[in-house]
Amino acid sequence: MRQKFIKLIGVASVTAALLNPVAQAETIALKGGTLHTVSGAGMIENGTMVITDGKITAVGTDVKIPSDARVIDTTGKVIVPGFMNSNSRLGLSEISMTRDSNEHSAKGSPFGAAFDVRYGLNSHSIVIAENRRQGLTHALSQASRASGVFKGQGAIISLDGARDMIMAPGPMSAMIASGGNRNVAWAKVRLILDQVKHYARNRSNVLKGKGRSDYMLDPNNMDALIPVVKGEQALYLHLNSENDILQAIALKKDMDVKVIIVGASEAWRVAADLARENVAVVIDPQDNLPTDFGNASASYGNAALLEKAGVNFAITPGGMGANHNAYMVNQVAGIAVGHGLSWDMALKSITLAPAQIFGIDKDYGSLEKGKIANVVVWDGDPLEVTSNPDHVIIKGTEFELKSRRSMLRDRYKDLSKAPFAMQ
Repeated sequence: MRQKFIKLIGVASVTAALLNPVAQAETIALKGGTLHTVSGAGMIENGTMVITDGKITAVGTDVKIPSDARVIDTTGKVIVPGFMNSNSRLGLSEISMTRDSNEHSAKGSPFGAAFDVRYGLNSHSIVIAENRRQGLTHALSQASRASGVFKGQGAIISLDGARDMIMAPGPMSAMIASGGNRNVAWAKVRLILDQVKHYARNRSNVLKGKGRSDYMLDPNNMDALIPVVKGEQALYLHLNSENDILQAIALKKDMDVKVIIVGASEAWRVAADLARENVAVVIDPQDNLPTDFGNASASYGNAALLEKAGVNFAITPGGMGANHNAYMVNQVAGIAVGHGLSWDMALKSITLAPAQIFGIDKDYGSLEKGKIANVVVWDGDPLEVTSNPDHVIIKGTEFELKSRRSMLRDRYKDLSKAPFAMQ
């Protein structure tokens, strides 16, 4: 019993070590590094940034450092805004193959649009600490699937481990491929949104049983879509083909809804249309294989061509990049640079661009006075896989670069000390 108790104490201590920052919010001065502000100030060599009470209070070369500041020498280092993943399941999944540790799917339930990830978010997720130490500071966390077209409502979350991790409401996700063939799916989406508009105008009578009852969705799911038809919440459409992208643009124009497209592997083919209609996309620049007819024209050049056309886009990894490897936003952005995307735009696509797309750019996404201090100091080019973070600061608090993965690495670095080592 005593040994079991000691083990439990050890687990609690490890968890506490992962969640607790180095220090609470304080005055911090980063001095001597190269600041990539992702703002009008551009790149600042040998710059200084001051962080006070969780916010950036000064950025430049001629900055007075407060006497009570903890000064971090960043000479030879690169300082950038914290990265954002725009298509994750962070806080909703621990081990993908165990049902009881996954909260991201509404499939098999009566919920679609009414599925809301905020109820199942886990700020103590061990996945969060690992992604944080790799330079990811916030993310869109969202549902993976549902029984119908609409997958549910996501949330913009902070990776600071705080109990209240939600920074802002997320968009309403919809998977066009879940609606049947394209003719059926798009007709279904349009009909449902039309019905939601009617329902919103007559909700009181409908709930009293005095209105029409032939809606395709029940009241709970209809209620969840009212902000979408009112233009208060974006519709996050998962699709790839040129035709589907054009249909999404038409939906935005015809029904006056906000549209963001995720996937968009054929976006380069309709880049001019996207730019003209101010429709943002979220892409994975590694997506270059024609896995089905919907992305037969997938190309490594997608990001570069979108930049050339003036499309606002964010970059995020696919596959395992939704959770355990969500931090790989910088690596896939680097791949896009290798295929023609400018370095500055690549950095913007994982910092300011997603903040703009999801409406949090007033506080996040760039290194500017007055913005919340989500800042990462790198030992080299942050888009190179050989570079690593030296300091991760979220909301003005520096976090220890530790996770269960790093502790296992350190534990078994010397194999002679491993419990399974041969004698």
